[in-house]
Amino acid sequence: MKKIFTFAAVAAVVLSSCAKVDNYKVSAPEAISFGVYAGNAATKAVSGTDYSTITNVILGDANKSGFGVFGYYTDAAPYASNTKANFMYNQQVKGNGDGTDPATAWTYSPVKYWPNEHGASAVSTDTDKLTFLAYAPFVANLQIGTDKGISIADKTGSAAATEGIIAMTANNVAGDAVLTFKVPASAEEQIDLMYGVLGAGYTGLDGTIFSAGDKMENLTKQETDGKISILFKHALAKIAIDIKEVVDAEDPTTTVSPVSDGTKVVVKSVTLKGSNIGTQGKLNLYTGAWSDFTNATEFSVAPLPAAISVDAAPTAYPSIAGVDEDGLDKTVDLMLIPGTDSKITGVEIVYYVCTQDTQLDGEVSVVENKISKDFATALTIVKGKQYGLNLLLGLTSIDLTAEVENWDVITPATDVDLPKNVD
Repeated sequence: MKKIFTFAAVAAVVLSSCAKVDNYKVSAPEAISFGVYAGNAATKAVSGTDYSTITNVILGDANKSGFGVFGYYTDAAPYASNTKANFMYNQQVKGNGDGTDPATAWTYSPVKYWPNEHGASAVSTDTDKLTFLAYAPFVANLQIGTDKGISIADKTGSAAATEGIIAMTANNVAGDAVLTFKVPASAEEQIDLMYGVLGAGYTGLDGTIFSAGDKMENLTKQETDGKISILFKHALAKIAIDIKEVVDAEDPTTTVSPVSDGTKVVVKSVTLKGSNIGTQGKLNLYTGAWSDFTNATEFSVAPLPAAISVDAAPTAYPSIAGVDEDGLDKTVDLMLIPGTDSKITGVEIVYYVCTQDTQLDGEVSVVENKISKDFATALTIVKGKQYGLNLLLGLTSIDLTAEVENWDVITPATDVDLPKNVD
């Protein structure tokens, strides 16, 4: 699904000479337009977060932040690593969608125009080139000085981020724009980080052919109604974790009754175990490659806003939001940086079974369960790929039966002599 914005071009100017009537039409400035869509985007997002799974609708929602663009002007020379972002720097581009339908237009300010030297007139034989790097979702810089790009706002724009996009290449540094990204530890703050390539090909006015899927480099001027079509690709690997309870059944496909009223299953954490699990790294927006990894052998994500423990006030458990008394069916989307030979070899889940009981001190019983499972085959994590994990929590109710014990009758009966009554 594509969203486009265009700007009207200024009317062509006609130059004339008194000595000779030769008319030359000089191309009018043409605004640079974008057509944008997210590639292979899922349709479901984790509840409570804006960017856990970016779709065309989310990307183009006027209430969201849109995407960021870095632009490089190299005159007639090709793009090189000694070029600074001298045309656009972390330029925010926003859609006008309402969150229910894809955006139909994109806007940014200040508007930039294509260079006019495209080799099609008698005035110039040069062909100017522009290169663009893009990412989503957009985050704003907090500082404007020479260290611009060091301090980045979080997705709410309220403070410097400690997770997600935490830094980017400064505006006075030459070379590809690079984002530093740290995977959030909260399920509610997962971010589907993306980078852009050409989404559709076109032929420049100079005859240069640009193909879909190519880098957006050395682009030459388009027709008046042309646009730069951007396809956003997923930079992370997605682990879609589905957690369900299975009550009183060995076969998880069996239809079973939900947990009893007054009982809740509360998931504290899910931990993926393996090797070279990327928790922080640098994403090059030109190559789409990761580097400078911080690797771990395990990574935990907390489905709850804050971790709880058996030492917490027992009365807090029955009122935890988002957990249904009728059963547990929770989805957690975890984004991971695909490091060098990243593998997931197992999983551990910590959950509590909480049951209201007015007879108890605190009126609730809380039982902690910690379960680990190693996979028969390790998962090799690759960017742009989604992996599914179904965690089935087996719950067995405690059945009570009763019978009255028979008396153990001693036979024969024992005679006891008592004083006889006297007449």
